[in-house]
Order: sequence, then structure tokens, then C-alpha cells
Amino acid sequence: MASAPPDLLVLRTQESHSGPAPWELGRLPGFSLYGGGRVIVPGEPAGALQTAREFPLSSPQYKKVMTDARAAGLGRARTYEDSSSTDASLLRVALRTTEGVRTTRITAPEAGGTGSRGELLEYVKGLPDAPRGAREFRPTALAVLATSGVSAGSAAARPWPLRPLSEGTWTRGGRCTVLTGQALTQAQRLARDARQDSRWTSGGSLYAVSFRPLLPDEHTCRDLDVR
Repeated sequence: MASAPPDLLVLRTQESHSGPAPWELGRLPGFSLYGGGRVIVPGEPAGALQTAREFPLSSPQYKKVMTDARAAGLGRARTYEDSSSTDASLLRVALRTTEGVRTTRITAPEAGGTGSRGELLEYVKGLPDAPRGAREFRPTALAVLATSGVSAGSAAARPWPLRPLSEGTWTRGGRCTVLTGQALTQAQRLARDARQDSRWTSGGSLYAVSFRPLLPDEHTCRDLDVR
């Protein structure tokens, strides 16, 4: 699929943690590979704003990632449970095949493993890191994920100046609103000037907000609900 469109998702790893803080909801995937070898990975937070970096893989690198994915057994969906762990994280690895997307799930990846489970974890661990100087990913849309019913926090709450947060679409990450254009720019500016645990007031309610750029294969709030 090296000649596939640059917005076609080919491989993704995503880890969900148990009991995340509200501002940790909707975390960016750990590794997203698109057609043609385009890779997007999380960057360092800028205030409350999640950021990402992107870089290209060479043809040999792309081929190796895909060949190794099949060798690790990602061509078919599998589930690896870990009954010894409570409140464990969950790692999802999705690979696009000629028959469709196949997703493998590993409970408590931090516990390691042997056999095929261990091989898969080693594969994920060995995926390419962003090189020095990788450019910043510049999204065309940003999701704000709002969680109500939170405590007041340690700093004064800030008024939310955009569309009321209560009008967002319900997702697992909270009430979600996708912003583009001028609203996107304004939200980025707000996020960069805030802390991750900042509180916001909207419509008389108090919220914690996660600011999450949409990746090339993501277009609506529903795309953020990892299955």
C-alpha cells in the first residue's frame, strides 16, 4: 500500500489507560501510518493542547514495517487477555489488509509476555520514532472533549468563549465539538495559554477540556470512539 493515498490509514497503535484524568481523554494514537509512508506520532503538549509530529518513511522502511506486521500476526484479529491485572491498560493495534482492517487487542501490555503476545509487543516497541527535526503536524480540525461534574481545581475557572460545550456530541472521551477555521485557531490559542488541568465555565456548568487535533483519517467526533 505504499502508493495508497496519504490520508488512508494503514497501521495504528493506540493505548487506553484505566481511570484517566479528564484532560487525558481522547489521547492521540501512539503511531499512525498512512499510505505512502506518512507517519504521525504524538508530540510534546503545548499547554493544554495535544500536538503531533509527522515524518516520512523511506520505501525500504515502509516495506519492513508492513512485512514485520504480518510476521507478528497482525493480519488477523486476536485478543490477549491478562486476568492477573486489574485496572489494566489496553493496547489496540489495527492493520489494514486486503480483506479489511484487522484489530488486535492486548490487555496490560506493560506486563510483557512471551510467545506471539511477546512478539507483537516487541514489534510495537520497535516501530520507528520521530527523527530529530520532524515537522509539526498542522491539523485542519480540532476536537474539544469536555467533561462535566469535575471538581473546582486549584485555579480560577476560565470562561469558555466558543460554542457551548453542552452542545457537543457524546463520545467516550466526553462531549465532543469539532472546530475548524477561525474557531480552530482560537481554540489552539486558548489551549496553549492554559494548563492541562484548567477548568472552564460554559452555560453555567464547570468542565475539564481536552484539546485533540484530528488526524487525516478523522473527520467527526465519532471517529474518536476507539472500538
